[in-house]
Amino acid sequence: MIFDGHSDIFSDVRYKREAGETQVLKNHHLERLQKGGIGGACFVIWADTFNGFDPKDEMDAIVKALQAEMAETEDFVLVHNRAEVEAAEKAGKFAILLGIEGLAGIGEDLSKIDALYEVGARHAMLTWNEENALATGVKGSPDRGVTDLGRKAIKKIQDKKMILDVSHLNEKSFWDVIDASNGPILASHSNAKALAGAARNLTDDQLKAIRDTNGLVGLNAFNDFISDIREEQDVDHLVNHASYIADKIGVEHLGFGFDFFEFLNTDFMKSYSDQDDSLLRGMEDCSKVPVLLEKMRKAGFTEKDLEMISGGNWLNLIQRVMG
Repeated sequence: MIFDGHSDIFSDVRYKREAGETQVLKNHHLERLQKGGIGGACFVIWADTFNGFDPKDEMDAIVKALQAEMAETEDFVLVHNRAEVEAAEKAGKFAILLGIEGLAGIGEDLSKIDALYEVGARHAMLTWNEENALATGVKGSPDRGVTDLGRKAIKKIQDKKMILDVSHLNEKSFWDVIDASNGPILASHSNAKALAGAARNLTDDQLKAIRDTNGLVGLNAFNDFISDIREEQDVDHLVNHASYIADKIGVEHLGFGFDFFEFLNTDFMKSYSDQDDSLLRGMEDCSKVPVLLEKMRKAGFTEKDLEMISGGNWLNLIQRVMG
């Protein structure tokens, strides 16, 4: 099973359900996911904080939509541990690990982490790109890191056996999380800064720090994260990131976190990208993931490597954190 460690599909579910549709996952996404061989993913609740929306309202709206969607779908199931992922695969169902892409929507009320856990969330990021009550994202002040409240949130997240994700944090917050945490750390959708200067890509020291927590880095297919040169934003250069990260920290710490975005309005990108779209040439959506796998084979990744990167490493992380 291929596991995609980051997707904003629930935002699409929210907008289409608000427009009167039902069975959005089945009608708009299932065929493409199946074509790409993807059998599980971390679908996140993303509370946009840069387009004038209230993050609490955004979070509440997506929760309402996902609960309605999951109540009627027969093809997708929320999972909470490794055994449930494997059971979903055996039953031919798509396994959804519910994540929280930024906790701005909880304000200063950490009890809302408990409420999100009850909804099914088993993954959380302290921020998206913004500064909030807990920490600082890459669009915030470089001198501001994790707050005292944020350290309490880190403890709560890890005490509840949720995966803690650092992909959107600025560098100071990243190192504050490393200092404050006591378990595996995930960067679900970030690449190597040595190959592309995107703010959310990781330095060699950051990559090694994640490795040292027995954590995982998810390879990001969003074009801005592949190369600073527009003409090099293609699947071949994504393979370069895979090779670089595997060489630096070991293939056992590399997974996928594609962040495909083709199903959302391009206006949503404008708060963090000046390009016209997010599409990676040669792998424009999840249906083309087999193209990446074949190019990784040609680059020297073994079948065992690909099995680990495609899903095995994610299953191991889920087991280490959640059981």
